[in-house]
Amino acid sequence: MGFDVQPDDLDSFADQAGRAADDSQHAGRYARQYGNVAVSNEGLFGLVAGAHNGVLERVTTALTKAESVLRAAEKELSKSAAYYRETDHGAAAQLDATYPSSKR
Repeated sequence: MGFDVQPDDLDSFADQAGRAADDSQHAGRYARQYGNVAVSNEGLFGLVAGAHNGVLERVTTALTKAESVLRAAEKELSKSAAYYRETDHGAAAQLDATYPSSKR
């Protein structure tokens, strides 16, 4: 069983990662814009609102991190596609043979 890379497929996956990064960015912006609850810190609802604000902070942090990871993936996938497009198949196969085998 050989290993064959289709550069166009890598480019498509890079585009998909970029769209997911855009979605993460938009979701974070939406959460920051509409997620704040402005109430007093008194009473039962104050306890709920306080917990909500903590969750909102964690959600926006996670979305920012997801966007960062997806942007990096988009960039590296595009670079990989360019590498495989510009490198002859013999040299690419030689490099691929140096990678450990997958458990698939």
